[in-house]
Amino acid sequence: MLDPNRQYVIGTAGHIDHGKTALVKALTGIDTDRLPEEKARGITINLGFAHLSENVTIIDVPGHERLIKNMVAGVSTIDLVLFVIAADDGVMPQTREHLDIVKLLHITHGMFVITKVDLVDEDWLSLVEEDVRTLLRETPFREAPILRTSTVTGEGIEQLREALLQALSAIPPRQDLEIYRQPVDRVFSAKGFGTVITGTVLSGKLQVGDQVEIQPTGIAARVRGLQTHEHDVEEVRVGYRAAVNLAGVEREQVERGMVLVPPGVYKPVEIINARLSILSSSPVLLKNNQRVRLHIHTVETFARVILPHAPKLEPGESAYVQFRLEQPIHAAYQDRFIIRQYSPQRTIGGGVVLQSNPIPYRKRYAELFLTTLQRLESEDVRQRILASFDILHATPMKLWEIKTATNLSLAELQQRIKTLISEKQLFSESISGKTVYFSGEQMESVLDRIERILARYHEQYPGRAGLSEAEIVSQLEKIFIPEAVRRALLIGVHTKRLVKKRQVYRLSSFMPTLSARESETYAALEKCYQEALFAPPTIKEIMAKFRLSQKEFKELIKLLRDDGKLVYADENFFFHHSVFPEIEKRLKEFFAQKTELTVADFKEITQTTRKHAIPLLSYLDKIGITRREGDVRRAGEKLAAGSFQR
Repeated sequence: MLDPNRQYVIGTAGHIDHGKTALVKALTGIDTDRLPEEKARGITINLGFAHLSENVTIIDVPGHERLIKNMVAGVSTIDLVLFVIAADDGVMPQTREHLDIVKLLHITHGMFVITKVDLVDEDWLSLVEEDVRTLLRETPFREAPILRTSTVTGEGIEQLREALLQALSAIPPRQDLEIYRQPVDRVFSAKGFGTVITGTVLSGKLQVGDQVEIQPTGIAARVRGLQTHEHDVEEVRVGYRAAVNLAGVEREQVERGMVLVPPGVYKPVEIINARLSILSSSPVLLKNNQRVRLHIHTVETFARVILPHAPKLEPGESAYVQFRLEQPIHAAYQDRFIIRQYSPQRTIGGGVVLQSNPIPYRKRYAELFLTTLQRLESEDVRQRILASFDILHATPMKLWEIKTATNLSLAELQQRIKTLISEKQLFSESISGKTVYFSGEQMESVLDRIERILARYHEQYPGRAGLSEAEIVSQLEKIFIPEAVRRALLIGVHTKRLVKKRQVYRLSSFMPTLSARESETYAALEKCYQEALFAPPTIKEIMAKFRLSQKEFKELIKLLRDDGKLVYADENFFFHHSVFPEIEKRLKEFFAQKTELTVADFKEITQTTRKHAIPLLSYLDKIGITRREGDVRRAGEKLAAGSFQR
């Protein structure tokens, strides 16, 4: 018995004119040749659809070799393949090619039918049957049933119908990957409804009123209505044949090969990393950078194949490859595909998608390319999760991005993430109010860059304490986002690879060192500023007094500032940090008696001239100790709160 809550899809396959369409009509009463051209020529050109029962669809596909792309579009989403071989012809070229395609797409449930048995005698029929069994010997279908039928006499039709229903009942349900995806295999306009697309639901569910996105164009639409098996429904699920009436999109904007998905989950794909297997029967080898036809779901596109580890792939060989697509498509982790020779069009091989939109392959990334794809192909779930993160750019990932990169259920993924966070293999971060994740390997990559920057800096400036967070972020902003750098700095300090002191980072293996002369000048400079109180010398006066070059002065002043000894007021003056608590005290006493402070008042408080009073007051305004209103100052928030900070 078929599960009434499921839907099943059968796809035909076989050589041209072997009776696929006639067989479907005999089984269902429906002629799937709809187009006038199909009627005139007597062959199926486009996909045809018929219903074997209330929840079983048959997709009739063309057999002509020039129409293989339509054939692939039909069988890429089926549960069972109905392979048709004419008794009077036997096994033919498209029989073999269709069988290769079915194997490459990992369709493992099938039934083989010898048609037109009324045209041959028993001896010939036995030979054809033996040829078919020999053909299937090295395939997943070696034990598949072989039935005999005639659409003229009706022989075997009822037995085939019963066998199909029985075979379907034994097929386990499709894995539901929870995110809605529906490749478009047909699109048309219906009077009074507008744009309608049809296709088989790969995963997830869709309800009337839902918002969808059409990939790869990114066009937004709303689900106005849903049908399955010509009945209106409120919801369609994984495995359903669904007709979706879309609002907000014109018929001309949608075509076969596009895919319906939830908004904001997927991006158009221009590069694919994959496992590719070349057919043992392939008539040609595959060369590096060769242009091929790539078929995935219901789309055909052109691509260049990059072979990282060999100049060519021979028939029967398998390898990790990168496809550079000539136009964007929709593709995702573990999607199956086939490739065909550009011209003449012959099937070369096929495989499985392991990464969508990875970085373009370069020789210097060879080891990373290999290990990443090995991990993504692994049965080890932890490895698949961690390998989905981009180590080179340390780009964070959202939960749904990790899910689409690994195909784990949401519940399992959330539990795995929780464990990996506790083991410091993943780190969560909030960016623009959204939770994202970094991997430990990404943080190691960023931290390694930070350490190299600091090592160079320490070598160049052995007397300086290190670099601030802002300086480190600035040097890495073309490679990593600021949040990745900040998180790596925290990890570096926590693991004692870095030391943070007074907002400055250095390597834990480094200690600032000055020469004897530099140490002496450093101390003398600090003493000079400290004794000058509110009236320090100008920068030019300091340089002249201590006979310092501009470079020497800048170096020593930076050290004094990094050590918290000096405060920059303006382009002419620095003040020693010790004067500010005294200023705070005097200003508090002043504002306890008066509400307004003039420049003259401030000169009297500090016993300075206008030369020093103005830059010092401007600095105090800037940091909130005072607040300027016209020609007077009032007590600033920092002074009133008693929380003065330099």
